[in-house]
Amino acid sequence: MHKKQVSIFIPDSFLAETSDLKLKTSKVGLIGRTLAVFRVDQVVIYKDLSDDNGKGRNDADFIANILSYMNTPQYLRKRAFPIMHDLKHVGILPPLRTPYHPTDANPKVGDFRQGFTIKRNKKGTFVDIGMENLVFCKEQLSVNKIYSFKITKLAKEVIVTPDEPDDIYWGYKTLSTHKSLKNSLKLVNPDLVISTTRYANTINSIFNELKSKIEKSKNFAILFGGPYSGLNNEGLDTISSWELVNVNTIPHQGTETVRTEEAVISTLSIFNLLGL
Repeated sequence: MHKKQVSIFIPDSFLAETSDLKLKTSKVGLIGRTLAVFRVDQVVIYKDLSDDNGKGRNDADFIANILSYMNTPQYLRKRAFPIMHDLKHVGILPPLRTPYHPTDANPKVGDFRQGFTIKRNKKGTFVDIGMENLVFCKEQLSVNKIYSFKITKLAKEVIVTPDEPDDIYWGYKTLSTHKSLKNSLKLVNPDLVISTTRYANTINSIFNELKSKIEKSKNFAILFGGPYSGLNNEGLDTISSWELVNVNTIPHQGTETVRTEEAVISTLSIFNLLGL
């Protein structure tokens, strides 16, 4: 299991080329699956300032809703998400099949589960972890929230404690900042920023150098652009708290443009070899 913090940044204009809700849902679904496959810790949706027509400005929350829905275990989705228009086509989304999306309704002592806090009393909090009955946590937690738990007792009353494993992938966080790329990066504060652009050095020409940088990094970010003007990383090299590397991860592309979801899949495939 990697110990690095890995974040990817995608623009709110990512879906601007289509107005069809079902197609939008499908495109975001590809991103969600890719995040899970390559064990990404966080996806950040930033405001694309180059989107002059404002076509993508209403999609940031939609993208965040779909990604958050995908990341939530199936047994908690009805509790965690109200009925909303954004989720009309979530039935077409591919399942993540990750360790925190278990299919076994009868967990064992020592198993980890994500749970939704339902109510609490003076002794603790009642939690839904996908079992037939609610389980009990001896800590008073905020209600109507998702936490990770470890099952510590299986008897007449199932007892859980807030905890999550550190040796297996446990999902990604979704952050919609409504801020520029630079200001969104400042919220994450990476030590290494990797900007993907077709106008930079090709990945094969700096492969070993980039691998070395990633091995030394504890918190790195990979940036992706939108469908109209690509990635605008102007001013990112003026920030001293991180190192900026520009790289072309799809050299000799056979198409005029590469869609954001295609760039994410291709790039994370390469970075998986680089030690992501």
